[in-house]
Amino acid sequence: MTTDPVAALAFDRFVPPMTVNRRSPREVFVTDHARIGADEFAIAVRVAHDHPLWSDQRAHLHDPAAVIEAFRQAFVVARHEYLGVPRGTPSAVQQLTLAVPDLDAFRTDGSTPLKGVIKVRVTQTDGTFDIAGDFVVGSARAMTLSFGSILFPRESYRQIRDYQRSRRPAEAAGTPDTKPLDPELVGRHDPGNVVIAPATRPNRFPLVVDRTHLSFFDRDYDHLPASLLIEAMRQSALRSAAEAGLRTGEAALTRAELDFGIFVETDVPAECVVSAVTGRPGTVTASVGIDQAGVRVASGTLELTEPNP
Repeated sequence: MTTDPVAALAFDRFVPPMTVNRRSPREVFVTDHARIGADEFAIAVRVAHDHPLWSDQRAHLHDPAAVIEAFRQAFVVARHEYLGVPRGTPSAVQQLTLAVPDLDAFRTDGSTPLKGVIKVRVTQTDGTFDIAGDFVVGSARAMTLSFGSILFPRESYRQIRDYQRSRRPAEAAGTPDTKPLDPELVGRHDPGNVVIAPATRPNRFPLVVDRTHLSFFDRDYDHLPASLLIEAMRQSALRSAAEAGLRTGEAALTRAELDFGIFVETDVPAECVVSAVTGRPGTVTASVGIDQAGVRVASGTLELTEPNP
């Protein structure tokens, strides 16, 4: 009798933080994993119902954006546990695409964790990796996600970062001093989870960077992590949509197509720019970008959807 490796995955105990490049056990989502094909993997994940960041939203849902972090952790497991990539190898996400075909799969009663299985395929070409797969909750396909990532030899990464910092305008240096928006305006409860400030010009929102935030900066970064950039894009889209008269109070992220260019520095002011917002009943689509020192460093589109009653 052959055991189904997916059905055999357990959700009762998290892997050690170092397995997913984290420090705090609270930030670990992976509980189990298995290889199900030459380049296919199944990763069991669990997100706490009271996670300080990923449960802090006004929509009565588990946050679909938490699954982006779960996919990142799944890829870390796949490349280090199965594909022979040395731990500590620097990496960067270049493109990300996601869709939520079943928003009801994220519904929560406020006391039950989000549990599911990420089924992912990893395709390697030289130093680049394409990752694509599904997040399945029970029998529901809750999310599809793919991203392109590049891995760097450590010395190459250091040279790239030194070069990028040397090209930074001298007048751009300095820690940004910004105060966050009221959390209610961006679908949050906790002010500590707000990552944009009031607009300096129409639809241009300065980023708020708190290096002590225990979810965004759970490990050492010499740049702003993609998770913070995506959250800034989402919050900026919510705010711009509300200012345009579109209802967004409980909207959740349901679609994204994003490109990430150069690394975004931690100590140079950056802002999220919303260039277009359109909407239909219950759904908002926004074109967004991150600008730093006069350069567009990330861009794409987001779709935000209010859940059915």
